[in-house]
Amino acid sequence: MRQVKTLALFAAAAAGTVSVAQAATTLVTFGYNNLQGTYTAAGLNAGNFSAVAVDQGVGGLQTDGSVSRLVPGAGQSKFAAGFKSLATFADFMINISFTRTSATTGLGAGNFVATDALGNTVAGNLSGFWSLQPTIGIAFNGTLSNVVITPNAIFTGTDASSTNWNTNLPSPMPYTGALTQLIFNGGAFFTDVDMQNVATQVSGQIVPSTGSLALFGLGGLVAARRRRA
Repeated sequence: MRQVKTLALFAAAAAGTVSVAQAATTLVTFGYNNLQGTYTAAGLNAGNFSAVAVDQGVGGLQTDGSVSRLVPGAGQSKFAAGFKSLATFADFMINISFTRTSATTGLGAGNFVATDALGNTVAGNLSGFWSLQPTIGIAFNGTLSNVVITPNAIFTGTDASSTNWNTNLPSPMPYTGALTQLIFNGGAFFTDVDMQNVATQVSGQIVPSTGSLALFGLGGLVAARRRRA
């Protein structure tokens, strides 16, 4: 529980990288806990980090998460702990590079893919900065770009309590957004050592791109006029 609360604080900070106008029209949020993190060093000051959903059973990492639509037609697709062992397509993966800029900071870029039970995906690119957080681990705060949802269908969770939602959002793709990632008890990036099987959490929010904000607002205006009519 403490780790989840810690991630929420960093997520709030990451949201600040999105403009106030965009943050006010958040379309979708996603979050995954207990991902399996791996870091591979590539020299003294660089490397690559990846994290994937796993089910290692009792005592090991068991990923859980959710992907939610916040605009009208709202819903939440839930993926309970251990969902990776189910006979579905549900999955999550993220890859981020690391280039050291100081003893406790670095730059990174990469991509992510969240997959639902039926194989529908939310995917995009990301870029941002790494920082070493004393007593916690390593944090990544960044922005999302070129986010797309395919195909246009119902995003479906593996948990029976899910309120699955239509991916036909009221703003055209691609989207942008913000992302925060925490790697608990992992200092390998800053000691140039490989690491495996490290608990990782990811949280993100997806918003309209700058170019589609006007269209988003126009759509709302048209809908309002239709209701009055």
